[in-house]
Amino acid sequence: MASKKDIETELLQEHLKVDAARLDRIEDKIDKLSETVISLARAEEKLIALEADRESIHRRLNNNEEAILKIDKKVTDNAMTVNVINRLFWIVLSVAAAGFVSNFLMK
Repeated sequence: MASKKDIETELLQEHLKVDAARLDRIEDKIDKLSETVISLARAEEKLIALEADRESIHRRLNNNEEAILKIDKKVTDNAMTVNVINRLFWIVLSVAAAGFVSNFLMK
């Protein structure tokens, strides 16, 4: 028969094995949690970078919109100027043609 000391030693070893297995499971869970925290931190950094990029793009779009509005105003002004020049050209051409025809008919 096994002695009391052998039984206690066996029980102690069994208890140590159970505790070691439990500690291994706890360590695995802690490792998974730390990996998850690291992944969350990386995701947060990406989100911060994306937000900064979005703000930069928004500013650039606003600047481009302002530039387009300025160009549109200049195009409108230039269109009016070209209209006036076009009308003056046809008026001068009409007066010249009328003068040429009247001079030709007067002779």
